[in-house]
Amino acid sequence: MAKDKDCELCSEERLTPWLYEDKHFFVAICISCDLPMVVLRDHRIDLSDNESSAMKEILTKSAVEYFDNTPFFVDDVMRQIPNHKHMHARRRPQVPNF
Repeated sequence: MAKDKDCELCSEERLTPWLYEDKHFFVAICISCDLPMVVLRDHRIDLSDNESSAMKEILTKSAVEYFDNTPFFVDDVMRQIPNHKHMHARRRPQVPNF
């Protein structure tokens, strides 16, 4: 697997709790937003459709448990680390009932 010595995701430091891991991905609580984040263990951004689906599935399973069935969505926009594929699970905004 390709790694970048200057990439904080490649370092795989356990600075926050990890919810899942296998040889391809890990799910950790993001240090910036305190939400579940799935990370590809290979330093790249281009994924096959199967890899992308697997990442979303793993994140969804972890997020369902983490959020205790609170509605969420998978956000695959990479803001702070744009060169290493990762996705976040984010709570859906609450809409007030009027």
